[in-house]
Amino acid sequence: MKLAVFFPGIGYHCDKPLLYYSEKLAKQYQYETIKIKYEELSKDLGEAFSGALSQTEACLAEVDWKQYKDILFVSKSIGTAVASAYAAKHVVTCRNIYYTPLERTFAFAPQRGIVFHGTGDPWAETEMMRVKCRDNNLPLQMIEKANHSLEVPEDTQRNLEILANVMKGTQSYIADTIWYRPLEEREIDQPLFDWFVRHQKVTKCRRKVNGEWVIVEDPFTDDWSEEEYRLLIDCLKNTVLTGGFVCGAFYQGMLKGFVSVESSLFGGAHRYLDLSSIHVSEDMRGRGIGRKLFDQAAAWAGQKGADKLYISAHSAVETQAFYQTMGCVEAQMYHEAHVEREPFDCQLEYGLRVE
Repeated sequence: MKLAVFFPGIGYHCDKPLLYYSEKLAKQYQYETIKIKYEELSKDLGEAFSGALSQTEACLAEVDWKQYKDILFVSKSIGTAVASAYAAKHVVTCRNIYYTPLERTFAFAPQRGIVFHGTGDPWAETEMMRVKCRDNNLPLQMIEKANHSLEVPEDTQRNLEILANVMKGTQSYIADTIWYRPLEEREIDQPLFDWFVRHQKVTKCRRKVNGEWVIVEDPFTDDWSEEEYRLLIDCLKNTVLTGGFVCGAFYQGMLKGFVSVESSLFGGAHRYLDLSSIHVSEDMRGRGIGRKLFDQAAAWAGQKGADKLYISAHSAVETQAFYQTMGCVEAQMYHEAHVEREPFDCQLEYGLRVE
């Protein structure tokens, strides 16, 4: 049996968009649902919290938590503090979806979950949210310029897009599936990669020797240092800022893969766009994430008018097998800067248009 409990904010009731649609999603995945309702809370935040917690305890007094194999707490604003405090006090093990949590929430050692925060939220400063989420091992999803309701004032179309995207993340978390979405420049930082494992043990490589492709023994372990992560972050930020494409694959709110495509066409008649990176975390390889990311990159590049993706690809045989499976072939024109920077890479291309 599965149970989802919904904890509203003071003025954000369960019939408002975030909680209304997340309840529908929970029911779609066969969760029983309970909606908490607060009555006559104080205008003082501390007193309001105490009153909301007391009313929540009364509402949930008859619940037999032991009968449920999966418990999901979905909370908003002060409800995130109430949910965390209730779970800690009553020793309830649960997964969590935290919509716009307050700083008070983190005083109760919130359990695992996913956090949605708007960078324009006047009730929770973004840098504080970054630090608290990282200290509590909670993946943070930031919505640029959104307020405490995860909305941008006077922009209905943008608000519909935000709601749809947040619900995609919510659905992915509930259903335990992968969520793919473009990344914004501000969210590309070191904490984003806290759950990403680059580690790759290589034994054999595919390389071109004297004009022929051969398999060579060259054992090494590929991993990224802190300095390499900083360089990666700078590069991905630059890709977004210059009009390129960066897409992340998230599992339970944690980044587990990403792909980037630069914005500038090159190669003359070849009309290449550079697929500058594609990586999947070691613990999530073999689940089709790389294929999905590659497809998203190809779709974006095609929309931008490219005829081909250009890939300076890691020469490990496993990596080369992936690109061959995707239909990549040796590039008709080598990009000199890529060759100079990574002389052992395989220079590949992928056709985007049917001739």
